[in-house]
Amino acid sequence: MLEKEPYSIQLEEVDWDDTSCLITYGPLPEKLILSIQTVGLIQKPVLQRKSDGLFRIICGSRRLAVCQHLGLDPLSCEVLSTSTSPVAGLRMAIYDNVAQRGLNPVEKSLVLTKMAQHESQPQLVQEFMPLLDLEPSDTLCGRYMQLAPLEEPILDAIAGGTLHERIGFILSPLEREDRLAFFNFFQELPFSVSVQEELVETVVEIGQRDNFPPRQVLDSAEVNELRRSHKQPARQRAQQIRRQLQAWRAPRLAARKERFVREARDLGLPSEVRLIPPP
Repeated sequence: MLEKEPYSIQLEEVDWDDTSCLITYGPLPEKLILSIQTVGLIQKPVLQRKSDGLFRIICGSRRLAVCQHLGLDPLSCEVLSTSTSPVAGLRMAIYDNVAQRGLNPVEKSLVLTKMAQHESQPQLVQEFMPLLDLEPSDTLCGRYMQLAPLEEPILDAIAGGTLHERIGFILSPLEREDRLAFFNFFQELPFSVSVQEELVETVVEIGQRDNFPPRQVLDSAEVNELRRSHKQPARQRAQQIRRQLQAWRAPRLAARKERFVREARDLGLPSEVRLIPPP
């Protein structure tokens, strides 16, 4: 149990740039703003005084941000001893957060990335992944840690649930410009998560074969024409783009499929009869 003492602080004493124990990511919850605005600060934030006299945030970064937004100053907080180790402060921040709510994928990435600076890989996997409701796995741990360096728009979308973390995993090895090109592409059109994964693989393969970066494939005249054809429903445009990319990836197979469809149609078979091509 870490010892804490009550202390009244001015918000200007908080070191907002010190994020060593910060694992929250995302916009301030409206209900938290309403709560503090209506009844004040119920749960005290936990801080730690640093050698420069400023305070490091341990727990309650969102509460402090709301208080700053509302102009509530000074604040009654709890302060840890200066002798508290960095890993003890970070551990406290993690356990405080998971006890109150489920963390979004970006926050899980921050937990694993920051704790990896202090703990061994086995400890990280066996203690912290179950704590984050993740399967204890070295591979999965590595994938989540790849999310933290991604660009802010991508992280915002993952944290907000508009982009699945699986897409973050598959985008992480790519160059920054290619990641953002895929991100903008997926924000425009309604692809399922599995189709998004398929399209990343398809576009990367086309680019490697033809010596183009993925962003150039997505910015091709044919794809752009379909992306901007707003007279068609978005779902229809998405299907057409997918077919176009599949045709570029395997042109001979696409040609065979088109021929099969055309010849099957020319047979004039009854509607209840369906021809299935061989695999």
